Amino acid sequence: MKKCWVVTLVGLALLAGCTLSHRMEHPDRLTFAPLSFELPKVERFQLANGIQVFLREDHELPLVTMSAMFDAGSINDPPDKSGLAQLHSSAVRSAGAGDRSADEVESTLERIAADLSINSESYATVLNLSLQTADLDEGVGLLADMMRRPHFDPQRVELARRRMLESIRREADSSSVLAQKTLVSALYQGHALGVMPTLETVKAIKREDLENFHRRFIRPDNMWLAVSGDIDRKTLENLLGHLFESWSGVVPSFRQLEPLPLAAAPAMLLVHKEIPQTTVLIGQRGIKKDDPDLYALRVLDFILGGGSFNSRLMQEIRTRRGLAYSVYSSFQVGRRLPGLFVAGAETKNATVAEVVGLMRQEMENMTREPVSEDELTLAKDSLINSFVFAFDDSHEIVSQTMRLVFYGYPEDYLDRYRERLAAVTAKDVLAAARRHLHPEAQTIVLVGDPEHPAELAKQLGLPLENMGPFNGDTAN
Repeated sequence: MKKCWVVTLVGLALLAGCTLSHRMEHPDRLTFAPLSFELPKVERFQLANGIQVFLREDHELPLVTMSAMFDAGSINDPPDKSGLAQLHSSAVRSAGAGDRSADEVESTLERIAADLSINSESYATVLNLSLQTADLDEGVGLLADMMRRPHFDPQRVELARRRMLESIRREADSSSVLAQKTLVSALYQGHALGVMPTLETVKAIKREDLENFHRRFIRPDNMWLAVSGDIDRKTLENLLGHLFESWSGVVPSFRQLEPLPLAAAPAMLLVHKEIPQTTVLIGQRGIKKDDPDLYALRVLDFILGGGSFNSRLMQEIRTRRGLAYSVYSSFQVGRRLPGLFVAGAETKNATVAEVVGLMRQEMENMTREPVSEDELTLAKDSLINSFVFAFDDSHEIVSQTMRLVFYGYPEDYLDRYRERLAAVTAKDVLAAARRHLHPEAQTIVLVGDPEHPAELAKQLGLPLENMGPFNGDTAN
């Protein structure tokens, strides 16, 4: 009996050892099959009146999603009526359409459980509609009325205006919003991209301005439509033909995109708020979508600050020193005009100078020597593998395809995206950093109550501009 127990214990020990050995396999030695992903195809056709349609059928669920884009963004706002495109979007959504009052529009959407939103962007106005297949005719009919016969009910327009004004007033409550608006205004100074809505400009917008904006831009010749879900092409063509066939128009006139003026000299901009921590933004003008360094800069940005806890900024400033909860960087790719490079953090008032110094140091390091092979491999693998998850539903696939056509991307952009990322070398990243990353020429925005800002500005060789407390009537 004793011998039996000994044999049993020895057997259990061996089994535990095998299990422990298996569990202790180092992650670096694990291997996986290569991630395979074939980009789904999107069908494309054009209606007789000029509407460009992008379709992907998906009959798994009885749902249909639509996104309509119009070349009608805030960049078209007159400077003295900045906020026009944004107020237009809000008024179209909330001020009635067709034979329905504003309240009837809401009750219809509630009854058919449809989700409808309208938003303005820098270059576009975007409408999104999601609903059940059984309610398609009614829901898309309502969407067509908003495009073709908006009411702009005066009371609802004023309500939308008051909400927008209150939103501008409340911007003073958010340090991150103040910092972003201050930086954008400074880096795009002298250009429409740098003009922000203020209390004064929003109050100046009249109902006739909204109507003129709508007539000018919301036209079939200026419309891109992405559709996905439980609908086939024949059904879609019949539906769109019924609702839009009689809608005609001429190609709208656009305000010519003005090139960016020369960038203003870098400076340190201080927006004073009596709070215990300071929001730091460091920025410069970036690149457009057709820049040859696009892929190298995506890798660079991941390594510098876009890769969360894998990034140099996060490792140095948060992990090693505990100076900030979040620190990041972002190369924003401009669709038609150069976007911005931005690095940001929030830190205690007493450690602002240290954090700014470390952020600039990490940027300078990117321009001095090649990144390591481990950093390069991690960045490329992460970016390539995450590409798949940008298309986790059918509508994301079709709407992305539409946006790429809308903004004039190369036809093979998505098909060759991963291939071009995979081809980036450490030498490419270094060359891109030297061409595009210029810490000495960057503008710094501080929102808070940092210690000794004048000394920091002097140390960095930047003029200090005190922007004063935020005021909604200014263009901060």
